[in-house]
Amino acid sequence: MYINISQDPPDDVLEIKKKYLRIIPYLLALILCGILLAVFQVVFGSAHGDLVENTALILFVAPGLAFFYFVEKLHDHKQLSAKQEKEIEEFCQQAPDIAAYCAKVTVLGRKPIKAEYDAFKARIEDL
Repeated sequence: MYINISQDPPDDVLEIKKKYLRIIPYLLALILCGILLAVFQVVFGSAHGDLVENTALILFVAPGLAFFYFVEKLHDHKQLSAKQEKEIEEFCQQAPDIAAYCAKVTVLGRKPIKAEYDAFKARIEDL
């Protein structure tokens, strides 16, 4: 997730996080189906073995890639630790644009997320 400190903070952070959390169980279910289908083919065999194996592979690989994509996106929406929140307070004292951004986040009624922390840290390193 790209955060631009000079613009307003995104107000749909919680909705996006909920969307990712809704998608992930469906992907895990498809992966489980692929695994169960492969186990079925190994244990019992089938006259259509190639078709069953290819279907199991598709049910495992495609949702698996999508799963890792959404989990990585979800990682940006993680809540911060107490140490990181203290660092943000220090960042606010060092840079007025970070302090203004944090004030806008507070007005939205939420705390900064990991992606915003990373943007703050990059901004401080640029100074």
